[in-house]
Amino acid sequence: MTLALLCDLGGTNIRFGLSLDGAPPEAVAVLAADDHPSFEDAARDYLGDTGVGLAAVAVAGPVTGGRAAMTNRNWIVDDASIAEALGIERVRLFNDFEAQALSLPFLGDRDLSPVGEAFAPDAGAPKIVLGPGTGFGAAALLPEPGGGWRAVCGEAGHMTLAAANETEAVLLAGIREDFGHVSVERVLSGAGLALLYRAVAGDRKPAPAPEEVTARAAAGEPLAVAAVGHFTRFLATAASDLALVFGARGGVYLSGGILPRLGPCFDRAAYLDRFADKGRFREFLQAIPNAVVTHSAPALAGLAAAAFRRPGPDS
Repeated sequence: MTLALLCDLGGTNIRFGLSLDGAPPEAVAVLAADDHPSFEDAARDYLGDTGVGLAAVAVAGPVTGGRAAMTNRNWIVDDASIAEALGIERVRLFNDFEAQALSLPFLGDRDLSPVGEAFAPDAGAPKIVLGPGTGFGAAALLPEPGGGWRAVCGEAGHMTLAAANETEAVLLAGIREDFGHVSVERVLSGAGLALLYRAVAGDRKPAPAPEEVTARAAAGEPLAVAAVGHFTRFLATAASDLALVFGARGGVYLSGGILPRLGPCFDRAAYLDRFADKGRFREFLQAIPNAVVTHSAPALAGLAAAAFRRPGPDS
């Protein structure tokens, strides 16, 4: 039997778990990244005296040649450095949303909250997962011709965010004055929600913290409600763009740390209306089911399968 260290390394939080021979972790520990000078230090803190035979680490940033520079944290994550620091022979690095994509075949009804009617995707068709948190990530899970799945990830958060109407064009123009390029992540993230609030207010005052915006929206403040509404529709635009690219009849899975905090302020009807608003492809998109991922650490389930090369129940 082999014990594996699993880690979902985000810009704000680090989620750790242990997998025995590919089983999903029974418990998840969440450490604050700000409390540690490096990933290796956080991993040692979590493991203590526990020895592991291998490690699978998902990183919020592009992974090349076993090395990743995090996008929203000044950390370099390197498989050789991790192996040396923890005294293990095999370390595998993944993009964080690549790991989330690998988890999709293992998510059940209790891990998902349908957006709209029942979530009934085409089980063998391409799936996509995306979501806002500290940044914005996305990945696709594509069926392999011989069975099994292949995750495809990129840096969708840095695509240019499109406006669907004149109101949105004005909002993005205001943000562009400060940042030049307005990426998907610039708006669809925690910091982006705060920027939207300031853009809706139409002033140059410092933006409130994202959690303050959601609290004000829950209390019914018109500016906050409007900001969350724009956030919801921009998210739907990005999701439908990616659904068209991959032909995601296997479902759109909405993940990340922001949506659970929005609660009832997330207008699901408005989301679905914008998601389908693609002219001649309205019917195609209306047939694609969407769901919010409610699993507390979906990436770890994907990492457990990937670490031991377990194919997944849909293969």
